[in-house]
Amino acid sequence: MIPVKVAISGQPGTGKTRTVLRIAKMIEDKFSIGGFTTHPIREEGEIIGYNLKDYTTGEEELSASVRWDVKPRIPGKTPESTPLGIRLDAVNRIATESVAKAIEEADLILVDEVGKLVSESKEFSAILKEALKCGKPMLITMHKRSRNPLLQSIRKRDDLRTLEVTPINSAILPSKAVTILKTGMV
Repeated sequence: MIPVKVAISGQPGTGKTRTVLRIAKMIEDKFSIGGFTTHPIREEGEIIGYNLKDYTTGEEELSASVRWDVKPRIPGKTPESTPLGIRLDAVNRIATESVAKAIEEADLILVDEVGKLVSESKEFSAILKEALKCGKPMLITMHKRSRNPLLQSIRKRDDLRTLEVTPINSAILPSKAVTILKTGMV
């Protein structure tokens, strides 16, 4: 079996995290899973922060917030939105450490989401590159149109199969991803 990487892409709010969690639930009988998920924190409909959650341990930590005046920062969704400050120490404690542990101990590596939040960490970028080379299957989410250099390099991989989640296909897409992961077909 070829260790395939499945990327779930889509616009913000299309359900990428919900989709990978459904996929993970469907394959946990075949694979031990390690890595992390990203969860927006909303207030009055606006995203005011992001929690990162270790998939294996359930440990969760606030990693970005509009209330933090720190650098680096993530731009808001609109030009009027307040940028979010990123705590790279939190990114490294949850995202970097969970992926490093998954490389050593898991059968499948879950990375939700490769984007500005985690890619600001040099340590995370390095461990993600290591994960991509380690020969294990991966389940990744990424923004559909991001021009992030790390994402661009992932998109060019021969062992990557990208599936776009939309409101129309969100119910059937997990089954398709599970088939790809279980058979190793790119």
